[in-house]
Amino acid sequence: MDKTCADRVSDIVLEDLSVTFPVPGGTSQVLRHVSYTFSHEKITALVGESGSGKSILGGAVMGLLPQTAVITGAIRFDGRNLASSETDFASVRGKRIGWISQEPVSALDPRIPVGRQLTEYLLESGRLDEPHWKEAADRQLEKFGLLPAERVRTSFPHALSGGMVQRVLTAMVTLPEPEWIIADEPTKGLDAFVRKQAAENFRRLAKQGTGFILITHDLQLAAHLADNVLILYAGEVVEKGPASVVMQRPAHPYTQGLLRAQPSQGMEPIRGVPPDMSRISEGCVFANRCPIADKMCRAPHPETWHVTKSGSETTCRKTGG
Repeated sequence: MDKTCADRVSDIVLEDLSVTFPVPGGTSQVLRHVSYTFSHEKITALVGESGSGKSILGGAVMGLLPQTAVITGAIRFDGRNLASSETDFASVRGKRIGWISQEPVSALDPRIPVGRQLTEYLLESGRLDEPHWKEAADRQLEKFGLLPAERVRTSFPHALSGGMVQRVLTAMVTLPEPEWIIADEPTKGLDAFVRKQAAENFRRLAKQGTGFILITHDLQLAAHLADNVLILYAGEVVEKGPASVVMQRPAHPYTQGLLRAQPSQGMEPIRGVPPDMSRISEGCVFANRCPIADKMCRAPHPETWHVTKSGSETTCRKTGG
């Protein structure tokens, strides 16, 4: 994406976004009251344990959640509330907002060579002529270091390594030049070398003007790649701010626990288990696992953001401010 196009990229704005699913005997609110502006000039990482709501948030923005999901609030993009209709989601999905799945192999058709899959959307939309698809595929594969491009283009997905499949999927998603990319655990299962390559590709795309939302449980990747970070726990954002601040001077006890659980910090696990999402208390959502929680933390209270001295924001009244 060139600079002129980048100047026209819209931010993605969430307003009181919640997602609820029906469960036996009631409902489960898996994402609650998220308000945030994703700036296209920044890479924003969504970080948290499995089940924290980060993939639900990404799927909600893409309109990829199951039909049983009930979305309330707004997802604003280019003057529209995408959550208002499937038509609005379909108008941007894959065209203006691309999605990199955390299971790249399942995202590709095992029956079709990757080069043909790579160019299928451009061919169907008339943006690429049939006689030129091979050249277009080779150019895109070369951008992502998939060499020799002709051999990769003619290969079926099962013949490629996990790292190569991940890069093929990234090449496919970026070929239509979307304004935004949402990447869900894009380095999952990759070795350290391939993870580094993937991070370099994402950084290059961001520098070219592509907006980027990175969904990950890999705190090292978030610290290395992201400009801003949102920490999610049990469907709520509990801390947010510049990645350099949140990762080096975490304010919320949950963020502190995530960092202590890293191999480089001794792998100290966070005690307890996440709450039942169908029976969330009105107090702090992390109180049942928090080492510094008191009665006030467990009492009902409105969500309040506290600005820390370092410049991040946290919902924790004891560590913020």
